[in-house]
Amino acid sequence: MYNIFWRCKATPSVLVSAWRVLENKIATRINLEKRGIMVDSLLCCLCGLEEKYCHHLFFKCKIVWDFWSQCFVWLGVSFVSHNDPILNFHQFRMCNASATVNEVWGTVWIVVVSEIWKHMNKVIFKGGVVDIVKMFVMAQLNVWSWLTSKLTYAIFSYSDGCFDLLACMRMV
Repeated sequence: MYNIFWRCKATPSVLVSAWRVLENKIATRINLEKRGIMVDSLLCCLCGLEEKYCHHLFFKCKIVWDFWSQCFVWLGVSFVSHNDPILNFHQFRMCNASATVNEVWGTVWIVVVSEIWKHMNKVIFKGGVVDIVKMFVMAQLNVWSWLTSKLTYAIFSYSDGCFDLLACMRMV
């Protein structure tokens, strides 16, 4: 799995953050408390309903689930999403697809996870408000930007990527 993961087309800092999600090493409130760091609340800063475990923050939170659902519609896929980060990442591998196609799908997963993390940090540290539409637009922009800058044969416009990313992926 990690051989595909590390070949995904994202910036190194984003890859490391996504790797921390896979390994449950991301600085969630629960993980910070385990390390002896005092936190004001263990509840998720996005929904305020459950303790902020890694699987909750990235896959189970109602707000995050709405974001993932919007991404699934954009990608033209539907499946039952795993709450475990590693199994969830595996869902973004396509059987019998080339390594390049799986790198592209992995990049999409990394972008989505990255946007969740960045948005949550804005809410916590900058007093931001939850904005799923902004998260989604930034995910689309980053997928297009990273793929077209790192894959010389990925030649599609931003609007084409927003309208039908699946068709654009077939050209890769």
